[in-house]
Amino acid sequence: MRALNNYIISTILSLTICPLLAKTAFAANSIQVFSNSLAATLTSSTTTNNTKKKNEKRIIVDRIVAIIENEIITQRDLDKKVQPFLAQLDDIKDPKKREERRQSLYKQVLDLEIGEKIVAKELATSREKLGVTDQDIDLAIEEVQRTNNLNKEQLQAALYGQGLTWSEYRKKLRDQIERARLIQFRVQGKVKIQDRDVKQRCEQRSQQSSGISQVCAAHILIAVPKNTSAQEIEKKRNLATRLRSELINGADFSAYALKYSDDKATPDGKLGCFAKGEMVKPFEEVAFALQKGQISKVVRTTFGFHIIKMLEHISASPAKCEDSDTLTKIRNELYQEEFERQMQIWVNELRKKSFVEERL
Repeated sequence: MRALNNYIISTILSLTICPLLAKTAFAANSIQVFSNSLAATLTSSTTTNNTKKKNEKRIIVDRIVAIIENEIITQRDLDKKVQPFLAQLDDIKDPKKREERRQSLYKQVLDLEIGEKIVAKELATSREKLGVTDQDIDLAIEEVQRTNNLNKEQLQAALYGQGLTWSEYRKKLRDQIERARLIQFRVQGKVKIQDRDVKQRCEQRSQQSSGISQVCAAHILIAVPKNTSAQEIEKKRNLATRLRSELINGADFSAYALKYSDDKATPDGKLGCFAKGEMVKPFEEVAFALQKGQISKVVRTTFGFHIIKMLEHISASPAKCEDSDTLTKIRNELYQEEFERQMQIWVNELRKKSFVEERL
């Protein structure tokens, strides 16, 4: 569960091993077409006084929102990409602010898609220099099998269930390994973390650390799968609202989680304890605002509708800046921040060299 802001960089450099096994995948569709317009015309004709004259009615069902060299992104493509994030708008009551946030989401996702296509073009011109071999792909598959405790037959069955043949899967892996290697060559070498920066961050955190550092919570999830109809979404919202009302009036949370929740990994609903940044933002904001024992309002995220119960707050303690584990954690945090910054710089440089026209 990740927020969109973190997702924008990580998507471009993601090494998604398998749609079934990985947590997230957000790959851009490649459309090898260059055009200044894209429209479908529905034509109806009538014959009057035995003439062959036709009356035409033009209806625009799609349009171009961006051109990148000889590729395009259509409104329909963009709508599909933005859809999972529109749940963020549900809690914004002010129509003006809601529209501003909607436009911001579209702009963020469009920038991501443009960046993805630009990186893909850079990859296409650098592929021969990257030297990804069949052995590299074999090692990646072995790692997938080991991590997920699957043998080859089980992995193949899972892939077939997702509509992927073994050869298609290997090609997908090759593309993703090449992408990761390209980013490693172009970006990682520029990431430098100094010991003094680690020490400074630790001391700042030690001075600021107070209040709640983690919360322990349970939830009930009414999942909303992709492409669920508006009517079905409303039914699910109503179910979540009814369950919350019954929980507020004394129903047993664990029993309801077992009976109604679509999160089968947590039969009693208990998620354990988590810090800020570990859950999607709408979920996190509500969870950290709850008092111990309090049940939340219905919360909409990209996963569906949640009802959250606060179980415990864990207070922050000052960071120990002599502790090696603490310093390693902070170093990794700084490394990730700098990596993302350098990644954005690289993508921006590639974009300056490319023809890009936005029409959003």
